[in-house]
Amino acid sequence: MTGAIKAHPYGGSVDETSNTSTLYIFDVKYNNSGVTQHFEFKKISAIQIQLKDNSNNTWTDLVKM
Repeated sequence: MTGAIKAHPYGGSVDETSNTSTLYIFDVKYNNSGVTQHFEFKKISAIQIQLKDNSNNTWTDLVKM
């Protein structure tokens, strides 16, 4: 996400709202644009995490290959 923020013409910031061993939630806020992206990741196991789809409030499995 740092690369996306740096590439944005106005820059921005990341605000972590949860950073535990099983849950990571953060918002990316782009300066001067009013755009904020919200991300939630949940650890399921050593090789699997889930990403929350905020549009329909569902979780998608992401598996380490």
